[in-house]
Amino acid sequence: MQRLIPHKEIENYDLTKIETPYFAGIKVREFFRAPYALQGLCELLAECNVSPVRCSGDNDQRRVLDKLASGDWLFVMDRPFLPLSRECRVKYGHLMGRRLYVGPGKWEKVSIDYDGVKNTAILAANRLASMGDEGRMFLSDGKDLANTTRVMTQRWVRLDSRDDQLTHRSVERRYGELRQIKQRYLEGDDNWQQGGKSWHWQPVTPDTAYEYKDAKQ
Repeated sequence: MQRLIPHKEIENYDLTKIETPYFAGIKVREFFRAPYALQGLCELLAECNVSPVRCSGDNDQRRVLDKLASGDWLFVMDRPFLPLSRECRVKYGHLMGRRLYVGPGKWEKVSIDYDGVKNTAILAANRLASMGDEGRMFLSDGKDLANTTRVMTQRWVRLDSRDDQLTHRSVERRYGELRQIKQRYLEGDDNWQQGGKSWHWQPVTPDTAYEYKDAKQ
């Protein structure tokens, strides 16, 4: 797929399929001799008051290329040399509109807050219960922390270059959005432990978490 689109249609296309303006201009030069071979080029020529059968002049081509350089028109293709998704954060942020603020990403840990007052009372009760375990120091076993709670806060951030293959699968959220996950320290299934169980924070949540479209269906 190769086509030119006006900037107003940017919301309809994946940013990983849109070439950056600089390289778009280089590629469109190849079509001036056969403008009908590139969908959308004739419409762009018409906007620049240039005839498709007479677009070989330097001045005419410059008007077209200026439209691409400014981002008024965009080049959509299957495999861009440098997709707009890589360059939008700084240089081409003005082109993004809503996409600058909303898009695919991942949850990254911001902080963990422990419920100090409530956990103190729980630990006191657990200490009393542990007194029956002669010769064992308190807090030497996971059960001594049983039922304590904490809240993990994560922020929605952009995918980096290592995550490009996940762009199509990721849900879209507002960048900077926060979520809070309340966790409790419990004994649960653990395939890595002998016996199949261990004490850990539940629900289990990694510091960096991905959210996929198919998981919401």
